[in-house]
Parts: sequence; structure tokens; C-alpha cells
Amino acid sequence: MDLMNLLKSVEELLYELVSWLLFYPLTLWKCVRHPIRMMAYAEVELGSDAKVRYAAAISPPIFLFLTLLIAHLVDLRFGLPTRELTGAMADQRNLLLFRAVLFSLFPLMMAVQRIRRLGLPLTRETLRPAFYSQCYAAAPLSLAFDLSMTSVRYANPTAWTITSILLGAGLVWYVAIEARWFVLHAGVGHGEALARVVATLFVGAVLFVLIALAMASFVAPA
Repeated sequence: MDLMNLLKSVEELLYELVSWLLFYPLTLWKCVRHPIRMMAYAEVELGSDAKVRYAAAISPPIFLFLTLLIAHLVDLRFGLPTRELTGAMADQRNLLLFRAVLFSLFPLMMAVQRIRRLGLPLTRETLRPAFYSQCYAAAPLSLAFDLSMTSVRYANPTAWTITSILLGAGLVWYVAIEARWFVLHAGVGHGEALARVVATLFVGAVLFVLIALAMASFVAPA
């Protein structure tokens, strides 16, 4: 019986992993093409049965993590060598986890903004739907940001052009989508929505930099 349960678990795991090869690009395309629809889908699916939840896409947090994993692998393959890390950050798995935590700041902060605007109590249950929806929006931005940071390290005109296009397009897309989302789902005007998004992005970027600088202590001196 234990062997059969183990085989069943392996079967389900293998199918899940292989299905990501199909559903990851489909989910990414839907998030870029219809972001507002996908953000609403993320919240609605949380209320469905766990067995059929996110049947047509990848779960938002997993989707964000897979996006960061892809960006991490691209950086390992094409990024220029940097100073070696020491301690916990010498392990690429810990570095990937650190990357995931950093890029989860933006979905978290946007979700908190929405909860507060709606006047709901801030609990794990009220935060979850908003956070899940924000993961779908944050994934394309994190991919654009990570790829642009990999490109810029080459420090040549082509790299600077690619970096500017990727980062600029990603930021404009994200700000526009988030502003539209706040207008539709947080009951604010366009001006206030845009101000909230820009302010939240600024605070998130400051936290991002502060955490990254704090982790610089793990870098060995040259």
C-alpha cells in the first residue's frame, strides 16, 4: 500500500511538472495580454474546489516563483561573472529564495493598499486573494527587470538599449495595469490610483534596495 501511494505521488508530481511546460507560457501570455482578467481570475479561483483550482493556468505564487527561476537561470547562463558570495548566499537555492522574497514585496504592498482602501480588516484570509491576484501582475515585471539587469552588466550600447526597452516597457505596463486595477477594484479615481501605484512602487523600490544592501555583507571582498 505504501509503495502504491508513493507511485501515485510520483505520478501526480511528474504530471504537474510536465504540465508546467504547457501552462507556464500560456499563463504568461494571458497575464501580458489580459492582465486585469487574470487578476480577477486569481481571486475567483480561490473560492473553487481545491482539486480543480487554477485548472486553466498556474497558481499565481507558483507562477511568480517559476518566472523568477527562469530569470535566475538566464542570469546564471548569460550574466557576467561577479564577486563570489559567501555564507548562506553562496548556495544558489538560497539566492533564488532571496530573489523570490524581494520580488514578492510588490504584490504584498499592492495587496495591502487594496485591503486598506476597501476598509477590510488586514488578516491572512483577506490578504490572500489580493496577494494572489497581484502575483499575476508582478511576474511579467519581475521578468523584465531581471532580464534587463542581466543585460546591463555587459555595458555596451546594445545592452543599454535592450535594458532601457525591457525596463521601460515593464514599468509602464505595470503602472498602467495597477492603476487600472485600483480604479476597478478599489473604488478610486484615475489620479489617485496612479499616485497610489507610483508611491507604492517607490516605497517598494526603497525596501528592495535596502534589503539588497543589507545582503551585500555576504559578498566577499575583492
